[in-house]
Amino acid sequence: MRLWTVLMTAALAASVLLAACGGGGDDDNDATRSAGTATRAASRTPGAGSTPGQTANSGTPSSAATSPAGGSTSAAGGPPPVAANTPPAPSSSGGPTLTAQQAAALVAGASLQIGDLTGPWTVSSDETQDNAAAAAADPTMAASNERCGRLIGRTAVYGPQDLINAFLAGETLSFFSTLTAYATADGANDCATETAGRLQQPGEFARAFGSIFVDPNAVQVQVVDFPQVGDGSFAATLTGIIDAQGTPVNLTILVVGFRVGNVTGAVGSARSGMTPPSDELKPFVDVVVGRVRDAQ
Repeated sequence: MRLWTVLMTAALAASVLLAACGGGGDDDNDATRSAGTATRAASRTPGAGSTPGQTANSGTPSSAATSPAGGSTSAAGGPPPVAANTPPAPSSSGGPTLTAQQAAALVAGASLQIGDLTGPWTVSSDETQDNAAAAAADPTMAASNERCGRLIGRTAVYGPQDLINAFLAGETLSFFSTLTAYATADGANDCATETAGRLQQPGEFARAFGSIFVDPNAVQVQVVDFPQVGDGSFAATLTGIIDAQGTPVNLTILVVGFRVGNVTGAVGSARSGMTPPSDELKPFVDVVVGRVRDAQ
């Protein structure tokens, strides 16, 4: 078994994010699932986080996103920026109401960029997914997408240029971000809350990462102590075995999920055989959350 295959499998696993309201794809078609929301009982299994209206230890996730499934398109370069003279209109709840164009510009500009990373990194995947692609990828979420006012999502994944040496040195194999924009903050919170309930079921958090883990029920989810960000957040690790062409490989994914106004998202990293350090990830969480807030 080639070591390269093992490494690529591990790196790609990090690009499979949890699907909250419309992210995600069909495992049978090797589509990735996306998002970033989860916690279990004392913390949506990543715990120091909460969504508005809930206690910090409620275990409810507050994040979402999308990933490449059928019909997704590259977000490289992103759509044109929203004109300065067309600010988001206020919603009935007092916050902004995003248009489809504004949402597309927001997720393109606020996502983690390769320029944010230090050292030689490459773009492993950079995908956007509109509602039609999201519904085709996961028909069970189509009604929720409509109800919540989901507009668009983007998932960007980066890997080290020298993946083999990174693996052998126990370094981070991937950084990723995933953002989903909704027309209103109420809609974003609605879908985050719905997803939270689903992910509290045994094994569901791991299953939300597609079929990457050999036994989703055996995946260990641990709450991580991480500073609160945005309007509510959580942090957790998922550790389990993936199958790299017959070779079992231990993978740990660190994910920080959050909601900021009309946007739910997650920023994360992955290592093999060890937990990705929180202090390595925090600057990237802060920069993405800051961009999302500034864009609204």
